[in-house]
Amino acid sequence: MSESERTLPSALSSSESLSTLVPPKSWNEKEIKLEEIPSKFSNGSKVYIQSCGATAEAILGAMVEDVSLANIQIIQLIPGGNLPHLSQSVDRFRTSSFYSFTRTNFFETEEERHLEGLSDYTPVGVYQINRLLREKLIEVDVSVIKVTPPHKGFVSLGIGVEETMEFIKHSKVVIAEVNENMPWTEGPSKVPVDAIDWWTPVNKPLLTTMELWPELMKAPSHPEEVLDQIGRNVVRQIPNRATVRFGVSPILYPMIKFLRERKDLGLHTDLLNEAFYDLIKEGVITNKYKTIDNGRSVVSQAHGSLELYDFCDRNPVIEFQPGSYTFDPQVLAKIDNLVAVIGALKIDITGQVSTDSIAHKFYGGVWTAEDSIRGAKFSKGGKPIVAIPSKSISGRSNIVFALPAGTGVSITRSDVEYVITEIGTAYLYGKSIRERCLALINIAHPDFRQELMYQAKENRYISMSQPGRFLFSKYPSELETLHETKTGKPVLVRPVKATDEDNLRDFFHKLSDHSVYLRYFRKMKSMPQKILQKTADVDYTKDMAIVVVSPPDDYHHELVALGQWVSDPRGGISELAFQVRDDWQGEGLGKYLFQRLLEIAKQLDIDYLKADVLNDNTSMKAIFERGGIRYRRRSDFGVVTYVFDLRPSSLS
Repeated sequence: MSESERTLPSALSSSESLSTLVPPKSWNEKEIKLEEIPSKFSNGSKVYIQSCGATAEAILGAMVEDVSLANIQIIQLIPGGNLPHLSQSVDRFRTSSFYSFTRTNFFETEEERHLEGLSDYTPVGVYQINRLLREKLIEVDVSVIKVTPPHKGFVSLGIGVEETMEFIKHSKVVIAEVNENMPWTEGPSKVPVDAIDWWTPVNKPLLTTMELWPELMKAPSHPEEVLDQIGRNVVRQIPNRATVRFGVSPILYPMIKFLRERKDLGLHTDLLNEAFYDLIKEGVITNKYKTIDNGRSVVSQAHGSLELYDFCDRNPVIEFQPGSYTFDPQVLAKIDNLVAVIGALKIDITGQVSTDSIAHKFYGGVWTAEDSIRGAKFSKGGKPIVAIPSKSISGRSNIVFALPAGTGVSITRSDVEYVITEIGTAYLYGKSIRERCLALINIAHPDFRQELMYQAKENRYISMSQPGRFLFSKYPSELETLHETKTGKPVLVRPVKATDEDNLRDFFHKLSDHSVYLRYFRKMKSMPQKILQKTADVDYTKDMAIVVVSPPDDYHHELVALGQWVSDPRGGISELAFQVRDDWQGEGLGKYLFQRLLEIAKQLDIDYLKADVLNDNTSMKAIFERGGIRYRRRSDFGVVTYVFDLRPSSLS
């Protein structure tokens, strides 16, 4: 913006100029001492400062020390580090932020009580900030930035690109803290020196993550094993060559290390941190297969170690882009196989997600959650993932029947697809309320499942006839496995889920009348609801049912085979049964299911299983008799009963 375009803010009179001198034109003439900086502000100014390690702490300190300044509004995306203005009264300084760690109870109670200056949180996605500036819904008088020394007429915003360029464009005055430790970063991070009105040299080391948020780093957190298991479950949804983006929620950072299980990943994310830096160094993140920005990691800001900051300096493989590009859902949609992971605070059993508040307390920010979810949703092969521990730090359920009153919904139930806890994964997209409830209760903490089921039934979200046997055991995800049929078809074999009820109904109606007769010993035109529920709703400590789905994607498939055993409530021998869809017979699935169920039964120390087979079912009899397991058989009225001896000494 040229000098002729700069106007006085409407809140100031003509006698209260933002600048007491006409800005000089030469770079050297623009240099002023730190203690002179406060004189360049007028009371009532709206002042933008960068976030994290890019915050101009020295200038902020000088402003606070000048007691003549009052009614200064600080605009900052993420407050962190040495922010002395937060301890001032709101008559002197107040801050409007878009994501605030200091409103998340990470501070001690006594300390938080004195943080009067942090009064406003703006719940809006970062991508929309440039629109707010254009439409003057946010106004800025002065931009205070931290930059590199000049080079060929430009300075670099370094690790704090964010939306800084937009704020500069809409500012009347730009003041820079020039720091030789700020890395010169690639991408649209360059500011012409002519755009800077005043600058002062401050060559202090940039703040590391621990220095930025010491309280956050020491605050109580979820157990390491919980976050690690969520990380393992998340990585199962991320294929090789995918591009990943993670939100700024602290619960996500420990999960990033599990990306080491993948190859040739791309990175297009909010924040470059130490965990991503390690993956770049190790060659896990290569960006070789990105459909845009090929060969480059795209981020908006960075914080970490001094080594990370050195890595960013003039490094062409790291590109710092503004939030209007990094977070734009239309840009994200152009990235094939984009997996976006956001951290959540609470989710109700219909799929409404909160990322910034619980009841009337704010715990972070909307940030890029909604834009990330929608961008990944429209990416070819993309996956939007919500990650959340099943229990809060205080021991309450994070999956609830209804969000507490006052809780903001950041992601609507219509946008949610994958929800992942340490218990497992729920896929909600396109699912009914009944299916959503069952899926989310299945990944809720066992301490709260029965209560959630009761509430869902009471409110008719779930049928009162739903048995709820799955409530009493954990879904055995370790039994999931990929398998290749005789003709080379890949399939996924996994334990049945309560949400498979509709899949089982569809499976039944694709069977021939002859196949139905061989399985149920009678003609059936439909599958009774009671049998469907008994098959899908399983207590895995007593019964077992495994299904074969194709293609081997647990959420976009059809069921092609089923094997199960059902315990005898009178204490007798559990009974085996199998069914393979007619068009999949001859693929070896019956034999595979039989052997797989025997393996699982032996792991559970089951000594005997039995099966009843019509004498005409020669293929099933052959599987049983050639299965390598000792058995007894008897025949009555055309039905052959096999009893299999699974004791170790009985193996053939």
